[in-house]
Amino acid sequence: VRRVERRGILYCRVRVPPADRDLHAYCVHLGLKEKDRAKQLERMAEHVAARVPQDAALIIAGDFNDWRERATGTLERIGAREVFMEQTQASARTFPGRLPLLKLDRIYVRGVRIEQADVLKTAPWPHLSDHVPLYSQVSL
Repeated sequence: VRRVERRGILYCRVRVPPADRDLHAYCVHLGLKEKDRAKQLERMAEHVAARVPQDAALIIAGDFNDWRERATGTLERIGAREVFMEQTQASARTFPGRLPLLKLDRIYVRGVRIEQADVLKTAPWPHLSDHVPLYSQVSL
């Protein structure tokens, strides 16, 4: 969206052998400006709507830079649910890594069952990035 910031979205489709199903995965690192994030999310939602079957397994995860928690509305429109909202009724605090206060990182899913979710706050995780990582186990 902006040429100054090098942020973006990666997409892949993986065939999961035991279930013989495709898993569609998006890894995001959205812009710092709210207007840019809104455009990035809208483009991603359009990509999902055009390429990912409604009944397919879908994971969208990464750094949303979304401290105002506005991404959820866009992603709910394509049927995605935020993992930590489902598990704990609140988005996870992930930034800054050493004392997480802000809810910048998320995992959204569709077409999978959420088995487990956790924020990895213990060593070595807080020292490897300026964010603590999120973990979720899902089943098809």
